[in-house]
Amino acid sequence: MKLFVWAAVSVALLAALLVPPVVSHGDGGVRRFELNITSAVINPDCNRELFPALLINDQFPGPTLRVVKGDDVEVTVYNSVDQFNVSTTIHFHGIRQYGTVESDGVPFVTQHAIPPGESFTHRFRVTGQSGTYFYHAHLGLQDDTVQGAFIVHDSIDSWPSEHNNKKLSEGACEYDGERTLQISEWWHEDFLSREEYYMTSRFVFDKGSDSILINGRTIHPSLYGMDKSSDGGGKSWGGGGDGDKGDGDKKDGDERGGGGGERGNWGGKPSLAARQELPEECPGYSVLDVEPGKTYRLRIIGGQTFRTLGLGIAGHKMTIIEVDGQMTKPYDTEWLEIGPGQRVSVLIHTHYGKEGDLVPIATSYRWRHRNNGMYTETGFAYLRYNKHASCSHQEECGHPAIYKPIIPPPPPPEEGKEKEHGKRDNVKYTKNLPVFPKDDKRDWLWPEIEPLHSEKHGDEKEGLDTSVILNAPADRVLKLRAGPRRQPTKETRYLMNGRMPPTREAPLLTEVMQGRLAMATNDSLLEEDGYLASHDTFPIQMGQVVDIVLQNVKAGPVCLVHPWHTHGHSHYQIASGSGEYHHEVDGDTRNFPSPLYRDVSMVYPDDKPNDEGGCGWTKIRIYADNPGFWILHCHITAHMMQGKFAVLEESPELIEQYRLYK
Repeated sequence: MKLFVWAAVSVALLAALLVPPVVSHGDGGVRRFELNITSAVINPDCNRELFPALLINDQFPGPTLRVVKGDDVEVTVYNSVDQFNVSTTIHFHGIRQYGTVESDGVPFVTQHAIPPGESFTHRFRVTGQSGTYFYHAHLGLQDDTVQGAFIVHDSIDSWPSEHNNKKLSEGACEYDGERTLQISEWWHEDFLSREEYYMTSRFVFDKGSDSILINGRTIHPSLYGMDKSSDGGGKSWGGGGDGDKGDGDKKDGDERGGGGGERGNWGGKPSLAARQELPEECPGYSVLDVEPGKTYRLRIIGGQTFRTLGLGIAGHKMTIIEVDGQMTKPYDTEWLEIGPGQRVSVLIHTHYGKEGDLVPIATSYRWRHRNNGMYTETGFAYLRYNKHASCSHQEECGHPAIYKPIIPPPPPPEEGKEKEHGKRDNVKYTKNLPVFPKDDKRDWLWPEIEPLHSEKHGDEKEGLDTSVILNAPADRVLKLRAGPRRQPTKETRYLMNGRMPPTREAPLLTEVMQGRLAMATNDSLLEEDGYLASHDTFPIQMGQVVDIVLQNVKAGPVCLVHPWHTHGHSHYQIASGSGEYHHEVDGDTRNFPSPLYRDVSMVYPDDKPNDEGGCGWTKIRIYADNPGFWILHCHITAHMMQGKFAVLEESPELIEQYRLYK
């Protein structure tokens, strides 16, 4: 098997049935769950086409798992897929797995993939973490549908009451209830065919998804009876990609649309007849019921596997209070930028609206050419004012994917012409939808958002403080530069520092711990960039402060945004810049005054890549306090499959000493 067939993340929510996980709270506080991976043919965007997909407990997305900080957790994953002969794994995204590297869920690094008919039990303790996380498959493109929310409550005070008779609190915030809003993507093609496309000579560019799902559902524009050539350019609703070419040659697009083109716009007019023909099984848009005059925590999960999106709620300001599990000082914003794998909690205050009032939730494409369209074609949902929405969290109201649909769907945004700074803008929108800025901004608002409190590294009470880690000189600086290259056999692979993705027959953890590979204890064996060729890893040592430069590289003629996720550690984003990173020039750059402690950071593109090919960089800092083998990778799943990842080998000789369960 090949190591580069690992998968990253994505989410979506569909499910005609609410099938909870099997849960046990016995044996000294151990929380036990059972997740059963199955297959079904589904149609989450009402496109009249059904495609096979993998589900969790017959749900899409999977059930929400809730625990409390400090809990011991056991999750048994069963591979019951009968439609395909596929193996699988589950990764708990953002959970650091202190002392339990074997439960990280990465095939060929920490475990064997789970074959059909077999199971794997994850055992871990949620040490020093609370907030919004999720779990997802980590093999191939399975994470499009195999994922669900994983919520870690700081204490019982933030666990929603079954009777909604108390205020919830976490950090410095109080709220009346919480809702989960999970974003994902859906392709009108089965995941195995897409895997074959990305990994063979057929690959030309990233096509992009056909629909953006919110809580696993939406209505595709084809159901509206839209004119497929409404923009006069012959582009269809299904056409276009982001122009991520495999070989640097500019190629014409396939039948789905030109490379780098748009996926359509709102130029057509919906047909009333088409609306009246909505199939009965169409789930419609997701609806989150809220009471008037209340404060809600929205846990927003970026389960998409390709797009970076904006998200806004009409007429409702959002106050950011958590990012990737770290509580923040309250920060007000009209819209959010959400990349694959990122999570944000916001507080919203509902108005005293009329019973049944609908408030649109909308998404926009970020970091791509948008032509005339401000919004995605499908990424919509609603808040619905309901004075009887007495449940304190979503599971009591019903799974997000089985809310009653809103039919007929809202009309597409109307064409409008507004003035901005004295210039006419061709952005299309309606007054009842949230408005997004037309232009993208490097680093968005991230440098302005501050953590609520410092982290402790090592011991939660007496460990090293954030300021010590941030002010220390780096013990090691690694630069990771991964660009796509067409191979002689015509397949496209990302080369990490010029190297092909490694292949492996057995998990690296198993090979080293069983003595089939020698442990890395001698830095003299490392190559100039810190690489250990015999293990295909970048070794680091326990107690080191390690800076990692994530260098963006042109993909053909364009430069794209890339979300990078670290396993085994959260990290501080300490700097970013344009062009190519040069340590003698950029080594002292610090443009994040109060870095957040997070597990996904974006590497933003330059408008004009330089001659070196470098087109933007991000520097992150980790404190090595968790012996093991830890992957870090681009969270665009197809890019990781093609090789955009690296493995940190952290003091493997200490794994047994720090093992949590002996």
